[in-house]
Amino acid sequence: MDGLDIKTERVEESVVLVALEGALDSFVAEGLSRTFQDLFNMKIYKFIIDLSKLNYLGSPGVGVFISILDILEQHNGTIVFIHPKPNVKEVFKLFKLSAFYSVCKDKETAIKELKALTEKEPRT
Repeated sequence: MDGLDIKTERVEESVVLVALEGALDSFVAEGLSRTFQDLFNMKIYKFIIDLSKLNYLGSPGVGVFISILDILEQHNGTIVFIHPKPNVKEVFKLFKLSAFYSVCKDKETAIKELKALTEKEPRT
C-alpha cells in the first residue's frame, strides 16, 4: 500500500476537518489513532472526515473509527464523513459504519449535520 497522509484543519471552534489521502490499512491505522488522541487532548470531539483522496479503507481503519465511538459519545461528539469513493462506500456498507456515523456530500452539509447531531441529547 502507499501509506496515509493525514491533514487536519479547524473549520469551526469545536470542529476539525481531517483529510485522509492514500490507504488506511494496518500499517497506518495507529497513526490515525494518535491523531484522534491528540485532538481529544485538545478537547475536540466533532470531526468531518474527508475521504475524497482515500483510495483504500481496510478493517484496521474501520477499527479506528469504531474504537473511538465511546469517547465521542461521552463528549457529545461525532464524525461526519464526506466524499467517500465507491470502494470506500462498499466498506462502509460491509461494516455498517452508517449505523454509527453520517455521510454527507460536502463540508457545508457536514457542518450542519454535526450541529444537528450534537445539539440533540447525548446518544445512549
